[in-house]
Amino acid sequence: MKKVFFGLALQLACPSPLAALDAWSLEKCSIYAKAWRSYDAGLPDLSTGFRASNETFIAAGCQARTSACPSNDADHEVADQLNWIMVIEGAPGSFLPFSCRRHSLAAH
Repeated sequence: MKKVFFGLALQLACPSPLAALDAWSLEKCSIYAKAWRSYDAGLPDLSTGFRASNETFIAAGCQARTSACPSNDADHEVADQLNWIMVIEGAPGSFLPFSCRRHSLAAH
């Protein structure tokens, strides 16, 4: 019984990172996830890496600093559309996971 109580007390004292997110962070992530799902389902030409990076970003409550680098025309189109959707919804550009820093550094 003491172990159960201790475990419960520990969970209450150390909430998950997603529980600590404010309402706006959760809303931005929800908007992004819905938009991503609509494009992901309709565009089979998206690259595997771009898909995986976006899924990782969403799974982390849109808090992970992933590097979703568009690598083909379909990826670029989706990145552009998601960018517009999020700007219209009021999210800052820094919210988005799009970055090719790792990829461009590796090329040099």
